[in-house]
Amino acid sequence: MDIISNLDFSKKIKENPDGNYLFYGEEDYLKSHAVKSLKEAMGIDEALEIFNFVTLDVLDYTPDKLIDILSMPPMMAEKKLVVLSGLNIKKMTNKSDFGELLDALAHLDEFDYNVLVLTIPNGNITEEMPRKAPTGSLKTLSERLQPVKFEAPTPQKLALWVMRHFEHHNIKANQADCAYLVDYCGKNMFMLANEIEKLALYARSQNRDSLLRDDIANICSAEMEYGAFEFSNAILDGRKGEALNILSVMKFKQIEPLMIMGEISGIFSDLLKIKIMLLAGKTNQQISTETGINVHKVGIYATSARRMELQRLQKIVSMTADTDLAMKFRFDSGYLNLEKLICSL
Repeated sequence: MDIISNLDFSKKIKENPDGNYLFYGEEDYLKSHAVKSLKEAMGIDEALEIFNFVTLDVLDYTPDKLIDILSMPPMMAEKKLVVLSGLNIKKMTNKSDFGELLDALAHLDEFDYNVLVLTIPNGNITEEMPRKAPTGSLKTLSERLQPVKFEAPTPQKLALWVMRHFEHHNIKANQADCAYLVDYCGKNMFMLANEIEKLALYARSQNRDSLLRDDIANICSAEMEYGAFEFSNAILDGRKGEALNILSVMKFKQIEPLMIMGEISGIFSDLLKIKIMLLAGKTNQQISTETGINVHKVGIYATSARRMELQRLQKIVSMTADTDLAMKFRFDSGYLNLEKLICSL
């Protein structure tokens, strides 16, 4: 099947939600929203959700468990929705693991009363071909599932999305201030949704129905990047006590755990890229040109990357991704996840 965009998916399910889907791409927030839209389009009765809306995440997944879920017929409905989230297709280096997943998906033909969504977190599947024709593991999965790509929105589109989100909370916000919020807090849509909710609550507490730019500075943390980099460095160096102390300060400032997780995930990902390019003999300027990271920031990150072994950095990136996944897809966004991450490294 050819790849479709999330906008095409939205149009399709309004006409006919039936099918089986593979969600992948950069923006995990939009995938989560698309699942909710699909559930609404299917008209799943809230009283029967326990039977007709079944979720299975990577921590509980086995091929047999997926087959068991698929085999269960819907209750008082023609179809049921099954969401399998969090698999890392890249980590399925053992061909039997990927083969067992394909074998389980083959049961969709037998149990055709299912609508299945396999939602893959950003970076967990190789996208060999960014065009409409999938290749590799994406192509193999696309033989059974309709691939839907969720690309990160441009800053302009993100500012408009922020504006609509404020409207949903009955708060007026102009496009310039929405763009400023994106610059101030970053482009992670999970984080922005949390910040918008906080700003809306604050505006209403001040008996206002509109956002002021000063609200952003008063409510959102302008020191997040610096704190996150110090936090990341403490984790990298194994300074668990210092990392826990920094986390306690962030906790005191009421910085959202998902925001912390998003920031340090991005930092570790950038550090790994820079480490690999340094090992290949690239200069800071070359790394900046190829990655788009500011050359001054590359210099700071390179200092940290040089003192870290590649294998340890890869392990940290992997464990950070797993923690980030647990917080997003299990809707568990407490600081305890971050504390566990610190203590496990």
